Amino acid sequence: MLLAPVFDVFRKLRLDESITKVEWRTYYPYVKSFENNDVIDITVNQADSWLAMFEGIITIKGKLKVTGGGTGTLTHNAGAYLFDSCTYELCNKELDTVRYPGITSTVRGYLCYTPEDSRHLAIAGWNYPNAPILNTDVRARNDANSVKVVERANIALPGSPQTQSNAKITIESINLEVPHITPNDDIKLQLLTRIKADESMMIPFRRWELHELPALTQGSTIEIWSVKTCSALDSPRYIIVFFQTKKADNLHEDVTLDQYADAHFNYTEFNKSYNNCQEKRSLVNFAEFRSRPMFVIDCSRRYLGLKSSTVDIKLDIEATTSFPPDTKAYCIIIHDQIMEHLPLSEIVRNIA
Repeated sequence: MLLAPVFDVFRKLRLDESITKVEWRTYYPYVKSFENNDVIDITVNQADSWLAMFEGIITIKGKLKVTGGGTGTLTHNAGAYLFDSCTYELCNKELDTVRYPGITSTVRGYLCYTPEDSRHLAIAGWNYPNAPILNTDVRARNDANSVKVVERANIALPGSPQTQSNAKITIESINLEVPHITPNDDIKLQLLTRIKADESMMIPFRRWELHELPALTQGSTIEIWSVKTCSALDSPRYIIVFFQTKKADNLHEDVTLDQYADAHFNYTEFNKSYNNCQEKRSLVNFAEFRSRPMFVIDCSRRYLGLKSSTVDIKLDIEATTSFPPDTKAYCIIIHDQIMEHLPLSEIVRNIA
């Protein structure tokens, strides 16, 4: 007989005692130089440690100096724009690399963050912080929400080249903060037994791969962009297309007449499909979408019976007016990635 919870007065109390200790530890880069084009390498070298890398944060502290008597402010996600790429390695095996983490993580924020997330991430660089924090740049760390047995983990951050500006950011320190998790004795014994047997650990995540078309053909209204050819295993789940111009964003639909309802609908559907949730709480509303257009192509539902060994990804871009000068096109391809980690052998390899 099914008993309603309100009448289950004899139920036993259940307490979660699986974790006995959580300790945050800070790791620093080998170099103390944070100038342009420097490579910042942060290594976590802790044997037999349980690390919650998905909760780890990179903290950047520095100063903003404006020359010429003007004023300056930091854009959204400013800390991520300080680097050309971000690489995460495990046991000397590269798991994931993100090109231009500022662009990639900003687009991901517009696609996946809710208004509540935006307020909570003010300290993380989303709303003009004093100490921006990078947390969502490398999906290999964040998609797999489980502790990792780490012998050696590494994060590399190559600095961006020098740019012309009336403001300069001076980085004073960069560090990585990671929580170390201590399980109770029963769980620890179970985990160590399986580690001793060198049982494989799956690391599934979704890779965000950024591609750039440096310039659309000026004066033309049509552009055919062969983005890449990939294997069937790397076939995209989603394709995100967006543009940047010196003066204004270039749109695929006529925003002067507010005729972009379909594009905004696809944008709002992305978070629902990507995070497998039913709620629609988009960060960018219909009016704001006019100045921040992103075109989402959902490839997650497709017939795999006709899947070939290779997949050609090509974009046909067509506009009602000529492309503005100095307009770049970007394409983010999101595809599944599965890595296998053998903790005793310290082997990390690709599965799919």
